[in-house]
Amino acid sequence: MFLMNILTTPYQVEVYRIRSKDFSPQVEVVASYIRHKEKYLLLHRAEGTAQEHTWGVPGGKVEEKESPRSAVMREVVEETGFQLNKNLLNQVGTLYIRYPHMDFVYHMFSQEVEDRPDIFLSNEHQDYCWLSMGEAFNLPLISGAKEAFHHFLALEVGTVLPRKSFYFVRHGETDVNANPHIKRVNYDLPLNQKGREQALSLRNLVQNLPFKKVICSPIQRAQETKNLALDTANLDCHDDERFSECCAEVWTNMVMLEEGSGYQVCNAVQKFLSRVLHGLASSLKEEDPVFIVAHGGIHWAICYHMNIENHPWKIGNCEIVHFEPHGESEWKARIVS
Repeated sequence: MFLMNILTTPYQVEVYRIRSKDFSPQVEVVASYIRHKEKYLLLHRAEGTAQEHTWGVPGGKVEEKESPRSAVMREVVEETGFQLNKNLLNQVGTLYIRYPHMDFVYHMFSQEVEDRPDIFLSNEHQDYCWLSMGEAFNLPLISGAKEAFHHFLALEVGTVLPRKSFYFVRHGETDVNANPHIKRVNYDLPLNQKGREQALSLRNLVQNLPFKKVICSPIQRAQETKNLALDTANLDCHDDERFSECCAEVWTNMVMLEEGSGYQVCNAVQKFLSRVLHGLASSLKEEDPVFIVAHGGIHWAICYHMNIENHPWKIGNCEIVHFEPHGESEWKARIVS
């Protein structure tokens, strides 16, 4: 009962991580990425069904008054005869998908299985297979499946963030920030004069924020910002390599995930996103509120993972951001001024 029941052939689609202001979903859909030793279960749609002869992961429409978690458990049984283990089911993230004629919300779940289960297909499908992500991309996939796979790779980081608020600041300006066309000789750049002034100007604001521990990128521009903006003698300060900035190539590929199509998650992007979120998860286990001094790429990665709305994912130098949990699973962020 997969949602794609409108047209009989694949067509142009846009898949977003963040909901646009004009996004108006008609339905919600669940998808299950069932994995066995780096191979994913894919189903082949039967002749006469919507988008016939295309491939996709098990999934379907969320019924009225049904939670996404309950829906994915039900859909997988209906389509494959396999019962997911609800205790091992991981909710990976949510995407916002736009077809030419409708919008819908797409909830992604995953589960690792020790042994390949027996599969009993419904009449909606004619075959199934277990393929790596790369192998799956060679198949005629259902509309939006390839883009969703890339977001899945980016979001499945294997850690859960503690539900605790924290503060974040991007380092002060460097010469490359001021003029991106400067040929960079050294990756570990110092602050320029404006950057030092920006960091110093934070002192009055920072001293009124309720945190006791500082976690900083080891890169020079972040270290200078920390030392100029904070009274480090009276704070518990630690460096964390996981908050080091990504290279320009990773940044360029990563921020393409803001677009509706045309992106792909390479291994380097996946590793960067994973290390940032593991670093953040570790930081949030601290008893006291933390203040993170890092980089624009780190801030973007956090916003992407949290699916932050109504807040810029790309922030200016020395802008302080307060992140806080909202509801059961959402997060909010605001610039502190």
